[in-house]
Amino acid sequence: MEMNQPTTGFSARLRWSGWINLLAASLAVITLGVALNYYAHRHYQRHTWAQNLEHELSPRTEQLLGDMTNEVEITVFFDRTESTFRLVDELLKQYVHRNPRLKVTHVDPLQQPREARRVQARFRLSEQQHNVVVFASNDKHKVVSSAQLSHLTPRQASTSELQSAGQENANQGGGFVMERTAFLGERHFTSALLAVSGNEQPLAYCLTGHGEHSITNLTSMGYGEFGQLLGEMNLQVRNLELQKQPTIPADCQLLIIPGPKSELTLEEQRRLNQYLDRGGRLMVLLNHRSDGGLTDLLRFWGLTVGHNTVLDQDNTLGDGSITLRQYVHHPVVQTLHREQLPVRLLLPRTISPLPGTDPLATKQKMYPLIQTGPQGKAYQHFLQSNAGTQPTLEHQGSLPVAAAVERDTLEGVNTDHLARMVVIGDSLFLSNQMIDKEGNRELAWHTVNWLLDRSHLLQTIGPQPIQTYRFEFKANEFRNLAVILVGLMPLSTLILGILVWLRRRT
Repeated sequence: MEMNQPTTGFSARLRWSGWINLLAASLAVITLGVALNYYAHRHYQRHTWAQNLEHELSPRTEQLLGDMTNEVEITVFFDRTESTFRLVDELLKQYVHRNPRLKVTHVDPLQQPREARRVQARFRLSEQQHNVVVFASNDKHKVVSSAQLSHLTPRQASTSELQSAGQENANQGGGFVMERTAFLGERHFTSALLAVSGNEQPLAYCLTGHGEHSITNLTSMGYGEFGQLLGEMNLQVRNLELQKQPTIPADCQLLIIPGPKSELTLEEQRRLNQYLDRGGRLMVLLNHRSDGGLTDLLRFWGLTVGHNTVLDQDNTLGDGSITLRQYVHHPVVQTLHREQLPVRLLLPRTISPLPGTDPLATKQKMYPLIQTGPQGKAYQHFLQSNAGTQPTLEHQGSLPVAAAVERDTLEGVNTDHLARMVVIGDSLFLSNQMIDKEGNRELAWHTVNWLLDRSHLLQTIGPQPIQTYRFEFKANEFRNLAVILVGLMPLSTLILGILVWLRRRT
């Protein structure tokens, strides 16, 4: 019995030592966890992991949120089961993280009917207006609907989709479903913040009456998307038929000539010149078949319009369009140059500043904006080659296809009479089918903002759509994939485990 006492005492000490070590280790782990959580809370960074949900905000949105000092109420008036809700909610979390002055409230019209009626009354929403996001500040509000947030395209429906929809011809196919291919939330949310936080809403006029692209036309050759972009930039846009007006309205802060197919009359050109003389801002987009009769007017303002078609074989794509990334230093294109973002043009013509020796060149400052590569070629009669006329090479080299002009119309007098003009030798690049190619939308954004002297909006690139993708498998392909994922992979793991067990047994 006496021999066992030391052993018993040693075992007790060992047990107590083990408990003490366990307690110390537990305290150390808890302390480390608390320290790590404290450090992570005070010094953290956010990183992008999911493309469709927590994507990075664009530099333009970051800049706007960083500059905002006023509070903005954001009301998410959404059915939480709607497919877009999660994307909206995750995106707004990113906005609030960048600027805590944004206050987000969620109201589900199905689950909160009393609160829903209050929202509808406050923002004058109809009873059918659900699934919208309302931005409110400075006694102004802007409504962004669910339909604006998604780009939908039709696709051939699968047999199962047709059967679930109850279509009788499911086995024969032929049905279509609308599928979201891009989420446009950031573009519209940033536009709404700009609208409710800004103090001005410039008025822009688009010339009509000469076969121009229409800003309400949603066909492939229309300018409907460009018209929507102007709205996103917080501009009011109106049409102007100059033949019926004695002069360009005094409230016109920007005049756009979107690809006239027929010539402007001499009287209309005189009114344009008067508008520029009083410090007007003009954006000219020239049709590939017509200069609109503007050659003489533009020459008076320092630019030569080429009656040609520019080709650049080194930068030509399969559809015949050319991708250009050679920019000359100027606020309109400096951000595109910095971000190495090209523009895509179709059948452009040359737009060249007058040589410095020309007497008209001394009256204004002229800047080429975009040039072809060194192998660019300008042909006369290129578009008539199918009619038997042989094209003639006119120029070769790095050819300018867009230019900007500035002129102080009251030289020596400190006024705001600084006329500005941007002329681009292609009007198709802003058509609905091309505006989202490469950097075309950004070129339009920066051109308009430079003409309006909104320099704070010229420094960054805007949001890009979040693309969604769909993977489809045939029935046999899906079965093969299921066999691999559900059968072969677990079975191989099991076999490997058995082999390891057998090896240890031996």
